[in-house]
Amino acid sequence: MTVSIRDVAKAAGVSVSTVSRALNGYTDVSEKTRKKIQQTVQEWGYIPNQSAKNLSSKTNQNIALIISDLGKEEKLDEFTGNILRGAYEYVNEREITIATYGIDARMQRERTLRDLCAEYSLAGVMLLGMRIQDPYLVEAKELDIPCVLVDTYVEGKNTATVTTDDRQAFEEITDYVLDKGYQEVVLIKGRQEAEVTHKRYQGFQKSLEKHHLLMQQAEIYLCDFREEEAFKSARAYIEKYGKSRARAFICMSDIMALGVCRAIHACGYEIPEDFSVTGFDGLYTLRYIKPGITTIDQNVSAKGYEGMRILYEMLQGKRDTSMVYVPYKLIIRDSVDLV
Repeated sequence: MTVSIRDVAKAAGVSVSTVSRALNGYTDVSEKTRKKIQQTVQEWGYIPNQSAKNLSSKTNQNIALIISDLGKEEKLDEFTGNILRGAYEYVNEREITIATYGIDARMQRERTLRDLCAEYSLAGVMLLGMRIQDPYLVEAKELDIPCVLVDTYVEGKNTATVTTDDRQAFEEITDYVLDKGYQEVVLIKGRQEAEVTHKRYQGFQKSLEKHHLLMQQAEIYLCDFREEEAFKSARAYIEKYGKSRARAFICMSDIMALGVCRAIHACGYEIPEDFSVTGFDGLYTLRYIKPGITTIDQNVSAKGYEGMRILYEMLQGKRDTSMVYVPYKLIIRDSVDLV
């Protein structure tokens, strides 16, 4: 049986990062703890691999993309794929090798981010799909290696963020709908625990204020960035009110816009003659929908590319922590009609 650093840490009653630091000569480990770890290593016959030996070296360039709930979200199929495409485009240009790790809420509870980085000898990480209260997001503030976050801001000693100006972008697409003459709208919100949901909601509020509309003139449904939830909410709304109330759906993601489109058609209505719909993300899938859905193209692959570039530059000591906004674009198609 192969003995891992996690086995040693468990047997010694310490964290993985403490074992790694003790074996690599760090002075912040007490002599008592160091001896206990060394004794456990001998008893278990643990042999550190070369990657672990590199952890204390200034030449260590092991980096990874850590993705929360990989494969559990409908949106992640294409969204995460585009992040990966951009990230790998950057590293492939420089012949750098990166790893990708999928995690979930249980893993975050059972193993700290510091321990994960120590176990895989990581010199830098990029985090994707984090919720506001995720343990790894909290830990990122104090991480002692460079950490780049996608779409989530954390002020830390070694953190940087790459994102879209979600507030401005959602204000712009809401302006576009309201400028068509709509006085009432339906807002299809994302996940409450996602930072981008709150930013986009702020943009939505700002647009309503500019157009002298009250929040009471907007129906709001929390659909968790899920197509099926958006479908159910939109269908229930249309079956209840028909065309007697709001006839424009403003969605916080493309995948939810697809659910709304399905609901409109299931109720026997057409887009945009009966109801208007907008999305947000710029997913390639929307190019095949008829009529085309007006959306915000986040240039998602650029987030992956820029995120990895920032991480690599932080490892080289060429960049301080920062917030980088990737340019977005309003893509006007045929899904919004004049009132």
